[in-house]
This record gives sequence, C-alpha cells and structure tokens, in this order.
Amino acid sequence: KTYIIMCGICGELKFKEYRFNEEKLTALIGSISNRGKDSNGIFRNDDIFLGHHRLSIIDTSNKSDQPMKVGNYIIIFNGIIYNYIDLRNTLIAKGHVFNSSGDTEVIIKMFIEYGNNCVNHLDGVFSFCIYDITKKNIFLARDRFGIKPLYYSINEKHIVFSSSVKGIINYKNNKQINPIALNYQFTLHSVVPAPHTIISGINKLEPGCTMNISKSGKKYINRYFNIEKIEISDLSDIEIIEKSKFLLNEAIKKRLKVADVPVGILLSGGLDSSLITAISKKYKDKISTYSIGFNSVNEEIGNEFYYSDIVSKHFQTEHSKYNISDDELYENLDSVIEDMSEPMFSQDSSAFYLLAQKVAQSKKVVLSGQGADEVFGGYFWYEKIMNEKNLTDIELISKFYLDRNFKSYQNAINENYVHDNFVVNDIKDRCQNMSSNLTTLDKVFRLEMSMFIIDDPVKRIDNMTMSHALEARVPFLDRDLVEFMLTVKAANKINKAPKYYLKKISEEYLNNDIVYRDKFYFPVPPLKILKDKFYNYCKEILTSENAQDRGLYNREYINKLIKEPNNNFTNINGNELWHFTLLERWLQLNIER
Repeated sequence: KTYIIMCGICGELKFKEYRFNEEKLTALIGSISNRGKDSNGIFRNDDIFLGHHRLSIIDTSNKSDQPMKVGNYIIIFNGIIYNYIDLRNTLIAKGHVFNSSGDTEVIIKMFIEYGNNCVNHLDGVFSFCIYDITKKNIFLARDRFGIKPLYYSINEKHIVFSSSVKGIINYKNNKQINPIALNYQFTLHSVVPAPHTIISGINKLEPGCTMNISKSGKKYINRYFNIEKIEISDLSDIEIIEKSKFLLNEAIKKRLKVADVPVGILLSGGLDSSLITAISKKYKDKISTYSIGFNSVNEEIGNEFYYSDIVSKHFQTEHSKYNISDDELYENLDSVIEDMSEPMFSQDSSAFYLLAQKVAQSKKVVLSGQGADEVFGGYFWYEKIMNEKNLTDIELISKFYLDRNFKSYQNAINENYVHDNFVVNDIKDRCQNMSSNLTTLDKVFRLEMSMFIIDDPVKRIDNMTMSHALEARVPFLDRDLVEFMLTVKAANKINKAPKYYLKKISEEYLNNDIVYRDKFYFPVPPLKILKDKFYNYCKEILTSENAQDRGLYNREYINKLIKEPNNNFTNINGNELWHFTLLERWLQLNIER
C-alpha cells in the first residue's frame, strides 16, 4: 500500500531567545485543523515549533506521520507528488533506504540528495518546510503554480508560517490593511499576487519559489520556475491537438492513479468537467460525479443540471445533484467568508464550499476543471483583446480585463488607502519584461499563469474544498500541459473559436451538443442579483458600526450601491455591492473576532 496525505502545515522559528506563546501556538495549529481531520502532530524544541494536520487519502499506517524526522532533518508537507515512485526508485539506486511507502519521505531524501534543487525534480502540488536540526535553519518551498498556499510573517524576532492566514493574524498586534493589496483586490477580481496579502506584514511565498531562512533571521528567496522564459514555437494544428490530447490524458491518469481511494469528479455540465469525466472513464470504471445548483433569479440561471445529467447518463457515473435553497446559501454565507484564507469576491466560492461540504461526506479526492479557460483560451475578453488593434499592452488589459479603472477606484476607496495605481504599474512592468516578439494576447496568457489564476480560481478551489478536508486535483493545470500550451500562439487558440483546440480534442469523447454549446459562466444568482435577505445582509454589513469605524470605503459610493443594488457591475460582470460587502465582512469575521 502506498500512502498519500493532504493537509495543512504551520510553524514558528525563533531568531532571538523568548518563550513561545502557548495560546498563539494553539491558535496557529487550530487554524489549519479543517485542512486535515485524520490526525495531527507537532515537533518542538527551544528554537522551533512545527505543526501538521493530516488528511490520509490512502492506507493509515503511522510510518508517514508528520512531522517526519530523517537524520538531522524534519519535514512537514502539504500536497502530493505524482512522480514520487520514480523518484523513490532513483534514490534507492543511489543507496537510500526507505522506512515508509509514501511521498513525504521521498521529498526529505530528495532534499538530502539534491539540496535546494530537489524542487526541480518534483512533479506535483506542494508547500513544505524542512528544518535542519544542526544548523537550525529552514527551507520552505511552493509548487510552480501556487496550487498549495504558503503564508508567512517575518520580523527581527521570528518567522511564523502556515497554510492559512488565520493563525498568523494572531501574531500581529496591528492588523493594518495593505494599500497595495487593496488596489489589486478591487481592480483585478480579488487577485492579490504574492508576496502581498490584504494584511500588511503577512506575505505569501511566490509560486515556483523556495525560501531559506537562517537562525539569524536572514532570508534568501530563489525562483526555480519561470513561465516567462517559455518560447513560442510554430506547430501545426494537428500537432497541437495530438500533443495536448496526450498530455491531458496523462494529467488525468496520474491524478486518478495516485490514490487508493475512489476519486470523484465535480461535474458542472460544461465542456471542461465533461471532458475530464469522459477521459477518466478510460482509466476507471466506477466514477462518482457531483453537481450543484442554485435558484434562478430573473434571467440568471442557477444550474446546468440538464447538461450534467446527459454526461453522467452517457458515461454511467454515479451522479449526485445538490440543489441549494436560498435559505441554505444564506445560512452558510458567514461560514464561507470566515473560511476564506483571503477575501475572494467570486460568487462561486459559495458553490465550491457547499458542494465540498456535501461531497466530503463520501469522498476525500475529486477532480475539477479549473484552468481550462486560462490554458486553452475560453474567456470572452481574450477575443476582444485580440481584435482591438491600436492600443498598447496595458491599455488593452485595462480596457478588457480590469474590474474598474483607477478613477472609479479612487471614488470608492477612502483616500488614506489610495497611494498609487499599483496594478497598472505592475502589469506594465511585467509586460515590458517579456519578449518583444509576444503579442499582447500571448502576454496575457503568461500573466494568467504566473499571476491571475493562482489567486483567483486556484486559491478558491483549494481553499473552499480544503475547508471540508476534501482535496481537489486540477488536471488542466498539469505542469507539462501548461508549459506546452504556452508554446502555442495565443491567437491560434481562439482564432477559429474560443478554446478551439480543446473542442477538437473533445469531439473524440463527447457529443457535439456538449462540445459546441455556449459557454456558461457559473453564477450563484442570489449573489449576483441581490434581493430580499441577501440585499439586507449586504446593507447591514456596510452600514454597521464596524464598517463606519473602519472608514475603508467612501460613504457616498456605498450609499449609491445600497440604493441601486443591481445597477452597478464591474467590467467583467461582478456585482459591486457584493464585492464591497464581502471584504468588509471578511475583515469583521477574521480580524475583529
């Protein structure tokens, strides 16, 4: 039996002499408890505290318990390494002896063998910490696309790190809002790129990076993976379709195989999850699929059950449908917001949270379709960017991609928090640093992978599913598939149709009425068209004493939103009243409690 675990990690390393605060340590390990409920463990001495919560997805032997000690090293690890068996065989050939059969021991022995470069060999999703007992320093690492989170706060006294912001908040005496993050939050659909978070002084390690921290408090960050170095190549349509089909099959196969528990699929009925279901059927006979729906409001349709039923019937999956009433959605709003590691505006956070709550009762692992739109070109704004000819990179991105312009941001936010147009300056810099041979659209696809996707769909799915100790695997964000698709000219992905190559692959597996139906942007209608108790929820929060005292927003702007709850939408169709409510409520639930 192999042994794979998903979990949460946390720790505190002292740079100076002081006594650990037991209350803060309890809160730190408590803040990751719902990421893994099967067991937990700690390691501590005078210099360090390491904590781990575990969700065991296979066999329950205690040989892979964490923190795990090998020689002078101790590891805590959150994630999964898909190629761990190959790596294990390589290490055995080099003379390493293994005590367990899981991937945790493989990582620590890869570190012993290759040092910091061990991450280059790992194919998977991960955040981990390795502590050197002799030198008293730590090594932190995060996977290439930031699918697993890693937050930290560092000062002259210590570093505290965790899979969640929450335990770290307890260490902050002053919980100031970070004006740079705030600008991102409202301009880039709540994407706040690393190293920033909404709380000043709490950072996240950037995807594709490692960090060494010495006992004296010196910090060294190394980027081991950089998307911007990937060159465009000239391939024919047939080559692209064949290669991407092969890589997608491999991505799904390894995500199904590296688990001895049944793997479910979140099946919305859209193209991406339907294709995952179809391909999975080649490798696993018994498949469970899960769909969620909400009440429709006005013209906003709340589910895709019609299509998920067709797919489930065709592939003979064991299908479960959950229709969420307005009451159930309403009753869970505070739980959804409180469980967010960072404030996330997208209405479908609630959908993932409530779906995970149901699915976690019978499953520990699911496949999900995040990333297909970003990798294959599915969003409506890509076409607009491609067809507009006379604007610069940043003008195009500002016009079609950003939620609001800087003037509108200044109107909405208290001037004490408005310092500079950070988002536009940052994106401009990133575009200028990319090869001049790239079109704006090619640059956008690189920004999607290095910046946008990590803190929007990826953070949302990991965070909302792990709130119920359910692990979601995302085959469209497989490293080999993403790297290959970035070599394809962006315009070719959407020239003939949005997601052209994915649709061509799908023709082999799915009926054309599924492949060529219109794209459905999964809404949660009661949070898009705000009425009745949902409207009252927003109004109460934004007019509460806490909100008034905080003074984060300009009152006239908020009053306008409250007066016209369904007349103010962002550039890409989010309800502004919901966005402003969500951030304020997150601060109330996570900072003030």
